Amino acid sequence: ALHRSLTCPFTYAPFSNSTQVMNVENTSDTGMNIAVNVEGYGESDSNDFVMLATADDTGPYSARSWLTASPSSFSLAPGGTQPVTVTINVPAGTGSGGRYAIVMIQTVPESGQQVATVSAVAARVLLTVTGYSTDTSSQVTAVDPVASTNNSPAGIAVTVANNGNYDYTPQIQATLKNGDKTIATGAFVNPGWPILPGYSRQYQVNFTGSGTIPAGKYQVAVNVKDGTGNLLTQGTYPVQFTSKQVLQTTATASNAAAGASTITVVQKSGANINWAINYHRGGYRGSDSHRFTGIVLQKRKTS
Repeated sequence: ALHRSLTCPFTYAPFSNSTQVMNVENTSDTGMNIAVNVEGYGESDSNDFVMLATADDTGPYSARSWLTASPSSFSLAPGGTQPVTVTINVPAGTGSGGRYAIVMIQTVPESGQQVATVSAVAARVLLTVTGYSTDTSSQVTAVDPVASTNNSPAGIAVTVANNGNYDYTPQIQATLKNGDKTIATGAFVNPGWPILPGYSRQYQVNFTGSGTIPAGKYQVAVNVKDGTGNLLTQGTYPVQFTSKQVLQTTATASNAAAGASTITVVQKSGANINWAINYHRGGYRGSDSHRFTGIVLQKRKTS
């Protein structure tokens, strides 16, 4: 399946409702059957988003039950367009923190097809409820050495837990030391995927410096900031390399950019909101004040 993702942040007051319209267009030369479902939005250490079934979406920050999408299924002829209305109902008594869900729009194979290509767009909905405080308290729960290979320098894998009630995109800085001597430094700049409250994510920070790292025991100072530069947590952790390690000689911030895929968005009518489009495991993030985005689905083979 070809998965693309965009992020849709909104701000609402408690006991309010709103509708947003997504425009789905078939730009291929064959017809499509489309299904639209609202799913839970979760994460894992290695995945920036995991769709959760209703039975698994039991966390306090779920917005799945607040959202409905209509129509939930339809067919599109070549060149056809279908508006999908997403209604968001914020219940009274909603507490502090963000709320999260996924609107999944995907093609449905024809009945009887043995081989089919499925295109899917995961529109991740991030809701901010006004009038309440947000908390991004976090901690580093693990720091593990990452040995160099023929294709990559040495570094560390840093696991960050969001213990607060609101999402953020982390920036990580690391300094490898032997006593008072700095051996190497590294940085990770998140390409746009947030850590949701109640979840942990693991990030690799590559070390930059001159020469090599001899086998031995070291200390690494790590600090984690949010996307606006506010310090969330910091500490010093022991690491050990059992063999000589190669460093990265040019300073390049690590990120998760691998196999970026594309999605086309168009401006459509609707309430003026902020949107940020992200390429799945890609390095680009855009943010601007626009009306809600339209979605283009194209049938294509996947590798």
